[in-house]
Amino acid sequence: ARQLRAQAGLTPLDWIVVRNRLGTQNMINKQKMADAIAILAKRIGFRIAPGFGERVVFRELFPRGLTLLDLKDLGINQLSMSNIAARQELRELVKALNLPNVSIAF
Repeated sequence: ARQLRAQAGLTPLDWIVVRNRLGTQNMINKQKMADAIAILAKRIGFRIAPGFGERVVFRELFPRGLTLLDLKDLGINQLSMSNIAARQELRELVKALNLPNVSIAF
């Protein structure tokens, strides 16, 4: 698809790869995957953005069609440390996307 766009004179896609549901432990395989993705990013031409860790809050919200940003609407005012860390992961992802006219205010 990238080659066809270039042949047609179109601007290249801003392709972003995000790893999801990463464990918190430092595992050898996890580092090998990160290294392989970095090599592919240079070779193929995509950006790598930070993903989300494996968190209970995501597993609880997803089946209900909710996100971290819906917690206040559910009446949850006291965030756990895990929820705070998850929100920081979300901030980092939005920041890495570098979207025009989008500010991070959550």
